[in-house]
Amino acid sequence: MSYQNTSILVVDDEADICEMVSEILMDKGYKVKTALSKESAIKIIEEIGITLLITDIWMNENENAGIELLEWCKKHNSLIPVLIMSGHGTIESAVTAAKNGAYDFVEKPFNSSRLLLLVEKALNERQLKLKLLDSQNEWVKSNHLIGKSSSIKSIKNILSKVSKNNSRVLITGSSGVGKETCARFLHMNSSRSNHPFVVASCASLSLQMVDQLLFGWSENSKNDHESGLFEQANYGTLFFHEICDLPLETQGRLVHVIQDQSFYKYGTNKKINLDVRIVSASSYDLKKSVDSGILREDLFYRLSVVPISISPLNQRYDDIPLLIEHFMLIASKLLNKFPLKLSNDTMALLQSYEWPGNVRQLKNVIEWLLIMYGNKENFVIKNQDLPPEILRDGNKNKTNVKSDFNLPLKDARKIFEKNYLENQLSRFKGNIARTSSFVGMDRSALHRKIKELNINFNNK
Repeated sequence: MSYQNTSILVVDDEADICEMVSEILMDKGYKVKTALSKESAIKIIEEIGITLLITDIWMNENENAGIELLEWCKKHNSLIPVLIMSGHGTIESAVTAAKNGAYDFVEKPFNSSRLLLLVEKALNERQLKLKLLDSQNEWVKSNHLIGKSSSIKSIKNILSKVSKNNSRVLITGSSGVGKETCARFLHMNSSRSNHPFVVASCASLSLQMVDQLLFGWSENSKNDHESGLFEQANYGTLFFHEICDLPLETQGRLVHVIQDQSFYKYGTNKKINLDVRIVSASSYDLKKSVDSGILREDLFYRLSVVPISISPLNQRYDDIPLLIEHFMLIASKLLNKFPLKLSNDTMALLQSYEWPGNVRQLKNVIEWLLIMYGNKENFVIKNQDLPPEILRDGNKNKTNVKSDFNLPLKDARKIFEKNYLENQLSRFKGNIARTSSFVGMDRSALHRKIKELNINFNNK
């Protein structure tokens, strides 16, 4: 396993023991900190954060010091595995430690091979817990970008380069295009993938509590949860969703955090050092947001080291079949339904739909179809089976052709063909390749028809 960003804290009131354990661990490539008391251990955990805790039970005349430290640690961050060691080990001590959440119990003098084995197993279990937490939402389980459009290919190329460093990334795009998915893709392909991905939904953060929620609060608070989102994301990625909705005062504090890579817990003098990658996203026009004073200019430039813009779904025609396949697979498992097939006409309709809610709306449509028709094996979805809003909005976009039954069929057909092709050329921004694929004509035939019907368009 990789030991990058793995920090182990060894706690024992005997300096020789701390030194011996440290040497064993450092020989295997681990980063190690030591503490000679429960109090100094707590200070280290609060200031820099750790990945694993190894602590003695009996320290400084307190036979329960290790158990107390274990309890504090589980309350502070339950993802930190704790190994208990003791030279006064008893069955009762081991049972007590296990009941309080210890990963395992080691008696002194201990075997170095067993210690290393337990450390590796504990770290592996922590990694599995992180993956489990990140996969609880089935819709983001895969953490990858679906699509073959030039837009998605370009984004993947940028992210593959950015993932190798810690540059801050600012993702823009209309609501529902997949900004969080993009951020998760970046996280999962970085060296931080074994550490938390934490989401700060700025629009939902209470104005009264935003600083406490981000930066944590005093241990004298009656609230049981003292660590803020920054601490929870330490060594990992903190994703700010809708960054413009963050209060200006908090934006100013965020500027200082980015500069100093540290902050003081709310209401205290406790300095917390950070190793967090910040990824931000917004559906707003950021230039207008800066000009209007909604977003601090200095924060904007610090966040947008690598700017990424995601195109709306109606400009990513090629991605829709792949997204449908992806959502159908996940949703059918989640809902325990049979996967559905789509007729060619229905797929064509969905590819030409405007998708005002973007990828999120498409996901919802697939889920709705499975709820309605997923009990039927090998059921084929036709246009009339689609949700009412799709049919209603689709009808709004249909070409308005005059009904004049006095026209000969030939003339009526020409009127329809001209309006139809103008509509499709407009939909695909004048792209002949996409239009020909959608309408089912080869390019040369489409060019001849455009000339025949005297259709004007901008070929972009």
